[in-house]
Amino acid sequence: MRKLITIFSFAGFVLSTSLALGQQKPDTLHLTVKQAVDLAIQQNLMHKVTELELQKKQEKVKEYMAALYPNIKASASYTRNLKLPVIFMPEGSPFGSTLTIGSDNSYSASISANSYSASISASMPLFVYNVFESIRLGQKDVEISQEKLRESKINLAANIKTTYYNVLLLRRTRDVINQSYQNAVANFNNIQKLNANGMVSDYDFIRIKVQVDNIYPNLVQTENAYTNLLNIFKVLLNIDINTPVELDEKELTNYNFSEMALADSSWLSSNSTLRQLTLTRQMLSIQEKMVKGANYPSLVAIGNYQYQTQANDYKFSNYNWVPTSMVGLQLNVPIFSGFSVRKQLSQVRISQHQVDMQAQFTQNNLTVQVQNAVNAVNAAVKKVNSAKGNVDLAEKGYTIAQTRYNTGQATLLELNDAENAMLQAKLNLIQAQLEYLTAKTDYEKILGEPFEK
Repeated sequence: MRKLITIFSFAGFVLSTSLALGQQKPDTLHLTVKQAVDLAIQQNLMHKVTELELQKKQEKVKEYMAALYPNIKASASYTRNLKLPVIFMPEGSPFGSTLTIGSDNSYSASISANSYSASISASMPLFVYNVFESIRLGQKDVEISQEKLRESKINLAANIKTTYYNVLLLRRTRDVINQSYQNAVANFNNIQKLNANGMVSDYDFIRIKVQVDNIYPNLVQTENAYTNLLNIFKVLLNIDINTPVELDEKELTNYNFSEMALADSSWLSSNSTLRQLTLTRQMLSIQEKMVKGANYPSLVAIGNYQYQTQANDYKFSNYNWVPTSMVGLQLNVPIFSGFSVRKQLSQVRISQHQVDMQAQFTQNNLTVQVQNAVNAVNAAVKKVNSAKGNVDLAEKGYTIAQTRYNTGQATLLELNDAENAMLQAKLNLIQAQLEYLTAKTDYEKILGEPFEK
């Protein structure tokens, strides 16, 4: 029994809150399994983080595409020459050996000049191989993020389903233990009366009192585990912890605990982990092309328009502004880069080999997990069917033992044994159902099913 309770409990998870005075109690939220899954996909905070990651990757692709548009820049500058520049003249020049250039006023011997310029330059790639490959790389990264979002939905749905059924099973466990406690209390009251009339020994009275006291801590522990797990369920749904939540018992009562056959190999194409590895392999192929593309020439169209002047004073209205402009093509041809491209290519190919081996190992591992999950489901079905029969027999045995004890035909030990057998049979049924639901959810998660059932 303690093992069953431990399975449902999350160690170290403490959730506490208090209602403000005068606050209106919220309405009870009734949820089926599908409603809980849908609500979690809409509201779970960590799933929203994954959605934002996808949006970020989509914006990254737009950043890569911006490289295809013209790059236009405007600039302006001001220069104060502390000493005017000169040019050297050939021997015999009438201007002397040097010629000072720049503006100078006739009424002063200025040793400085002001220079102003403004320009607009533009460039546009006509052929840059890696620009297009980087866009493809970004798009493939978006596909990986989309698959991670799908994986997040699958894992979240599996977590919600598991927690949902665990809450129901833990509530059943609490009810079973509570019923056992109520039976013990009823027996205690009956034996207390019989003992007072001298019809039952003090030993029986002490034994039943000890039994009552031993069951109560288990009842408290189970009730606390149920409350904590229900609070964790609310956190997964991102709803207020004070909101009353009622789960549908029919989801468990009407559940078909039946055996299942091993799925064919088509599930390999829908498993999220394998799909991500496939996309990663495709991404590395694009990176290989980008490394090779570093050896390809690039052609860029360029243009520049400049407006400039120079003067010794600050009389802007008298300045003589001179415009200049140019257009052209810029061709870059890589010749030698110290074998760096070759080494980068080797690294990419090693990464490709690593991903191929990871994919093969993952496929082998998942195939075994699927087989184990099917085996666990089918074994749990046998346990469930057997446990159901044992519960019926144990309940009949307890009724008979109780009647025999009240008529003096059985001892308290026999009555306690019948009670413990009935309690254990009911807990064994809950344990078998838990094993079935856990294995079935693991199986569905590996297959990448959307959890629409």
